[in-house]
Amino acid sequence: MKRFLALAFAATCMFTTAYAQPKIQIEGGDTYDWGKVKPAQSPLKTTLKVKNAGNQELKISDVKVGCGCTTTGIAKKELAPGETTTLDISLNIGTNTGGLTKTVTIMSNDPAASTKMILLKAEIVRAIQFSPSQYFAFNDMKIGRESVSTVKIKNTTAQDIILTDIEATNGLKHNLKSKTTLKANSEIEMTVKIKATAKGYFNGVVKMKTTSPDFPTLEVPAYGNVLDSTSPVYMNK
Repeated sequence: MKRFLALAFAATCMFTTAYAQPKIQIEGGDTYDWGKVKPAQSPLKTTLKVKNAGNQELKISDVKVGCGCTTTGIAKKELAPGETTTLDISLNIGTNTGGLTKTVTIMSNDPAASTKMILLKAEIVRAIQFSPSQYFAFNDMKIGRESVSTVKIKNTTAQDIILTDIEATNGLKHNLKSKTTLKANSEIEMTVKIKATAKGYFNGVVKMKTTSPDFPTLEVPAYGNVLDSTSPVYMNK
């Protein structure tokens, strides 16, 4: 009988120990989605609630971010059972366009989730988009030879956007009229040309004004490396 009671007591202790533990919980779920946002809303901010849903003290040892563009600050790192604290998140969307996904990881003494990952999502909508990128790249530039680069400019809105005061620096020439209409939900090609006169790194920029409230002004940089006619790159061509 004593042996039976001892076994029963040991089993009870094991059961109690197994279920006496902290448990980290993100109220609202482990994914936070800002939905569709505009560049002017950057940095995106939110405050999440972190709860200890267990029956032992929860100790948060660290909060790690997926990249340098996400910053966080947690109000309290030790939570009693049932206690809640806040986690502040700020996300700089930078030059991203379209779907953006980042992560924040919370390290704690929760035996079932010692690394709790929070997924951050947003759909960045830009009234004006560039492809393949928002810059002109010149390849294999040569003194005295004309180099050409093209980008596509897209209007993603339902209203026409007017481009005006278009000017280029450092000898760049562009193909757009001084006043160009970018039709709703359409795109145009912008081409720039340059005839290099000196060896070395080249850079310039195309500037313009727009009627889009999100982009009152735009700058599209241009760059390339100019080699002279004696370079092996050209002598072998």
